[in-house]
Amino acid sequence: MDPRRLDAGLTRRTDVLVVGGGPAGTSAAISCALNGLTVVLCERELFPRERVGEALHPGVEGLLDQLGLAGRLGEVTGARFDGAEVDWAGDRRFVPFGSDAAGPWRGFQVRRAAFDALLLERARALGVEVLNPCGALDPIVETGRAAGATTEAGDVRARLLIDASGPARWLERKLGLARRERSPQLVVRYGYVRGRLPDRDLRPLIHGDTDGWTWIACVEPGRYQWVRLDLSETARNRDWRPAGLAGLAPEGPSRGAEMGWRLTTPAGPGWMLAGDAAAMLDPTSSHGVLKALLSGRLAGATAAAMLNGGDEAQGLAAYRQWMEGWFTTDVAALRSLYRRLGAPWAI
Repeated sequence: MDPRRLDAGLTRRTDVLVVGGGPAGTSAAISCALNGLTVVLCERELFPRERVGEALHPGVEGLLDQLGLAGRLGEVTGARFDGAEVDWAGDRRFVPFGSDAAGPWRGFQVRRAAFDALLLERARALGVEVLNPCGALDPIVETGRAAGATTEAGDVRARLLIDASGPARWLERKLGLARRERSPQLVVRYGYVRGRLPDRDLRPLIHGDTDGWTWIACVEPGRYQWVRLDLSETARNRDWRPAGLAGLAPEGPSRGAEMGWRLTTPAGPGWMLAGDAAAMLDPTSSHGVLKALLSGRLAGATAAAMLNGGDEAQGLAAYRQWMEGWFTTDVAALRSLYRRLGAPWAI
């Protein structure tokens, strides 16, 4: 039954309420549960669901091992790759991930819906109560601190609230949190095609020019993803796709997502933000899902430290410092890349 109808009058009590069932939310929930906390997770969209962001760097294996998913990444992987072919402002070269005595390090092109479902399954197995579909409505705020949220399944009273709602930025909107914008509006279009493109089967391509950049990668045999970001206000209709894919069959219309660079205040009394709810960078940063997993895991570990007797002020300050530090570092690297394309706002 739909939990929104079944439990609308029920008040739940838990250590941690996580809003959002993507990689940031599920990794936060898993980390909390592994540290002995009770967790309720609410996700408004019914799984399975499609999301862009299939490319994962080799470092994700160790992180998934820590979340209790050792050896399971292959279940949701459609293709592997040793690095990427980069053609940026006329400088074309292959950039490998690296290697060791066992051979080259290889990235993963995952089936994103299956990857997200794997994480959610792990959270459930650890005892996380998953409300899905169930939207968060309003945060519960008492004496200046978050104390849970009202949801479509009733009130959830929690000692700590973690918002991992992604680009919806639920808590930012509800509490009017401060946000720092570090780029103009950047709109990414993406889509999928089927057919044969042998040059991309083992080597994704990112091509940057004065108008923006294009990414093309094999996500599973015979299926390819493309992503396009325009630096100018170029209008793209839903049937557009890169010229190099003209001979392949489109898998439905393209989709768009706003991905301007921004950082929202990452933590405050009784609450934390993880993943895209806290910080957004466009896909050129190349590790959005990895940072979502990392920030979720750190949020969960910080929550456990605070709720198991640690100092909340110190925990929240350390988490803010980590989020702000990696965001600042990544923005500096991205500005350097965009300057090479001639973007005037990156100077």
